[in-house]
Amino acid sequence: MARDGAALRAAAGIAGLAAAAAAAASLRDPLASMASYTGALMALNQLVPPLLLAALPRSRSAAVGAAAVLFDPILSLATFGALSAAVSLPGLLNPTLAGALYAAPLGALELLTGLMIWAQVMPATRRIHADWRVALLVWVGTLPMTVVAVVWMMAPAVIYTPYLDVICRWDVPPLVDQKWAGFVMLVAGMPLQLAAAWVLLGLGESTTARRPGDTGRCAA
Repeated sequence: MARDGAALRAAAGIAGLAAAAAAAASLRDPLASMASYTGALMALNQLVPPLLLAALPRSRSAAVGAAAVLFDPILSLATFGALSAAVSLPGLLNPTLAGALYAAPLGALELLTGLMIWAQVMPATRRIHADWRVALLVWVGTLPMTVVAVVWMMAPAVIYTPYLDVICRWDVPPLVDQKWAGFVMLVAGMPLQLAAAWVLLGLGESTTARRPGDTGRCAA
């Protein structure tokens, strides 16, 4: 069993690195559309993090302990929500600040915040013991991304210009491309929300220690 677990962790890590490399290459594609660009960002933010975190051993290793500050629940919640809103709705920011944000390595920022929020539900990095608190934290954290996705799909005008210069690969109007990008974002956020529901239902691995003599069964 130990060997099987190590093999699965290694496979998850390799898959995560491969997905990260593919997404990073997509971000550098000069012919990327808004939908494909968003898909690459969402891959770094929502697909790669759980794979990389699944590669970590369940034991509290020194590396996991050193990342405790980075995976702080409140810091993760605030950072993930703020980046989701700032990147997707640059009009909310000062033009200079928005320009500086889009000049930064967005892929790396999306990967970092994705690791932070996914760490709240993964067994090796989970910090909160109460299942309902984990679920609430994740649902609140993903709310800005969900709202942004709906705004992109419903907006009467293109929102991301002039900060992001992309073309419409499929020869569709920019507004339609933005609506597809919003749909991609909405779908990409669902696995994390489902993971929170999984934890809330008690189906995930709890970090709460079992008391001596507790068999885990309901009393008769």
